[in-house]
Amino acid sequence: MEFDIFKLLIFIVLMIVYLVVRKLFKKFADFTERLGNPTNSSEEMAEELKRLNTKVITLEQKINNKP
Repeated sequence: MEFDIFKLLIFIVLMIVYLVVRKLFKKFADFTERLGNPTNSSEEMAEELKRLNTKVITLEQKINNKP
């Protein structure tokens, strides 16, 4: 009976190790994918900056035009 419990515990430990290693590999793969494909290119950042600047200007105008 003890031998079967030992095998069961070993199986559970191996499953936990497998799941942890799998999760770590997934995180590492996601990290390297982000390094390889930068989402914010300089052109996109410039467009975003322009858009935010126009929003700031319109908000300033709305604040200044308040009665």
